[in-house]
Amino acid sequence: MEEKIITAKDYAMREGAASVRERIENICKKQGKGNETPITGEPKGKPVNAEINFGQWIARCPDCKGAEAVDPDEPIFYCFSCGNFSNDGHPRHVLFPPEKERKAIEKEILKRPVKVGMGTHYIERLTMAIPVTMTKEGLLARSWMPGETLDEIKRQNKTGGR
Repeated sequence: MEEKIITAKDYAMREGAASVRERIENICKKQGKGNETPITGEPKGKPVNAEINFGQWIARCPDCKGAEAVDPDEPIFYCFSCGNFSNDGHPRHVLFPPEKERKAIEKEILKRPVKVGMGTHYIERLTMAIPVTMTKEGLLARSWMPGETLDEIKRQNKTGGR
């Protein structure tokens, strides 16, 4: 199993969707929103920032604080908790670090040791992986927040987060 940072595209592939947008549309249909979801439109409204949370790229809803998987190749966000209600149901654009920086961040984050979790699919095994490096703040997770620099990640990796 290749270690990687999981994205919404991984979930889409697992679910048989051809794209992140198709995955969102499929979930909306299952939630009873039918074919009338404006996800077919272009993203609008205030963009959301991507972050890495326990080994997967996510974005957080600015309204209800829900979180969903996102993908740098198809940077759209749709909150299944509130349906992007304050954005008239339209998807939001997701802001990722530039590609070179993003790949460097992913590479450093993946250096953080974990005990791979249980699950029937690699997504579950990687997102349920348990960090093994203890810091004074707790475990050093495979997580990254916007504004955290590559140098900070490297320092945390060397010092166990101290």
